[in-house]
Amino acid sequence: MGKAWKETERKIAKSIGTTRTPLSGGNSGHTRSDTLDDKLFIEVKCRNRFYVLSLYRQTAEMAGKENKIPVLALKENYQRGELAVIDWDFFVKLWECFNGGK
Repeated sequence: MGKAWKETERKIAKSIGTTRTPLSGGNSGHTRSDTLDDKLFIEVKCRNRFYVLSLYRQTAEMAGKENKIPVLALKENYQRGELAVIDWDFFVKLWECFNGGK
């Protein structure tokens, strides 16, 4: 695991008031999540490129022109469930409201 990946895990963990899981997830003996939050299971992935991020950036650009919050909704054909892709900082604000401002 590269240094940038660890820094991203630390940043994500800190933004929700917890810490990065030591070692590599399951090897820590704590949790397989990349953070030690007691309610959220967070898997951090770092890549040079994600197609879904290109879709999200397009959505964010259109939403910005209308002064709206971008949400990318994803659905696989013939599969149950949908997925919402939102900006991390927006997620943190939602989480703080949900979690009682902690």
